[in-house]
Amino acid sequence: MLDRVSIAAPCPADWDSMPGTDQVRHCSQCNKNVYNLSAMTRREAEALLREKEGQLCARLYRRADGTILTENCPAGLRAIGRRVSRVAGAAMSAVATLSSATAAQFPMFRNSRLAAMALENFACCSVW
Repeated sequence: MLDRVSIAAPCPADWDSMPGTDQVRHCSQCNKNVYNLSAMTRREAEALLREKEGQLCARLYRRADGTILTENCPAGLRAIGRRVSRVAGAAMSAVATLSSATAAQFPMFRNSRLAAMALENFACCSVW
């Protein structure tokens, strides 16, 4: 149902200037609510379309294959996961760099059991 949605006459009103939430805002030009289908789950968007019988103003993102991007889209969730993974990797790298730089400045940590344990624990975390 959702992938068959078409916009008959796209509205030139600016979404960012409309008051409201991520899912619904009010357009002062046409005095109607505008629903952001891409900020809803597929189930929520399809329920809204049934409730309004397809007669509503909507904002959406259509992919090249014709499907509509929704909040719970598997491809979108995978992209978020990759982004989080990259940030976590960069943070772990920064911690390792700072730890080794700090250890190099303090001779008491060189060749110590404490330094070896810290590096061992980092290796375990980075494999995870």
